[in-house]
Amino acid sequence: MAIKKRILKMSHYKPPLEGRSERDYLLLDFNERTTGPSPKVKEALKKFIDSGRLQVYPEYGDLEAKIAQYAGVSANRAMVTNGGDQGVDIICRACLDEGDKIIIPFPAFAMHYQSAGIQGGELLEPKYKEDGSFPLEESLNLITEEVKLIILCNPNNPLGSSIPVEDVEKILDKAKKKEVTVLHDEAYFEFSGITTKDLIGKYDNLYIMRTFAKAFGLVSLRAGYLISQENNIQELLKIRGPYDVNMAAKTAILAALEDIQYMKDYAREVMEESKPKLEEFLKEKGIFFYPSDANFLLLKVPSPQGLINELKSQGILVRPKPASDGTAAVRVSIGELKDTEQFIRVFRKILDKEKQVE
Repeated sequence: MAIKKRILKMSHYKPPLEGRSERDYLLLDFNERTTGPSPKVKEALKKFIDSGRLQVYPEYGDLEAKIAQYAGVSANRAMVTNGGDQGVDIICRACLDEGDKIIIPFPAFAMHYQSAGIQGGELLEPKYKEDGSFPLEESLNLITEEVKLIILCNPNNPLGSSIPVEDVEKILDKAKKKEVTVLHDEAYFEFSGITTKDLIGKYDNLYIMRTFAKAFGLVSLRAGYLISQENNIQELLKIRGPYDVNMAAKTAILAALEDIQYMKDYAREVMEESKPKLEEFLKEKGIFFYPSDANFLLLKVPSPQGLINELKSQGILVRPKPASDGTAAVRVSIGELKDTEQFIRVFRKILDKEKQVE
């Protein structure tokens, strides 16, 4: 079987998903909502299941127009995708040939590397600074005609830190002159409010990826979208299959967009109540964390895996992720206030126990 050599050299992306349903864990490991989606979503899905249309191919109607309306762009500038991951994959497939250079500032979301690797892209990795700030000058210096794609994760995952939009525009401006595509990953837009959608008209090399997975809570249905100029969207439709997004996802997206306030209420509680409370606790305990504009914090602790194991034994799942210097750190998702309070109670006990041992 003639599998391409670049695929054979790759490893699988194996997120630690197995066993999460074995007990009633508090799931703070994948940046998911800690509560379900809007009740309107559940009701719409029940109606769809009973509609007698499960055996019929998908049709999308005004789905993309509704998504565009929510995103604040014209209807012809949005394309629904099978999760945000497919959006990243489509852009990589559209822009990269084997040996083409791609800039992905380190650290970044694992699927950025996966999609680039499948296409055979040569990776350039300017590193985020120790304080979590974006390596602007290093990134600008790497932009040449040999680079075909730049992926900016804003806010960054796993750090949580953001890139000022004016710095993104500096990247876009130089990239446009060199005919380089820029993918702006806005997976955490609903928490951060950071977006480059107002630059779409100015830059034909700009593509934005978003998802309904995080703040809307549709992660299991794989629902995302891309935003770009109309001509770009028409080209991307050649890559996305006509039925790639299933009807359950379509149904859920439309219902979620009818109850945006439900999502906003959750995002507000996370960012204005839960996150400040966790930050205050971590400062009190002298634990370093990166400044974050998303629904998670990345902590630098002496024994990352030890903390992960101890939290798991106490019914809380968190996840190992690299810090800006590549060393192991612990990413903690932030949910409702009661979830954060539970995490703090357990973490406090762990820290007190460690202090007694010392």
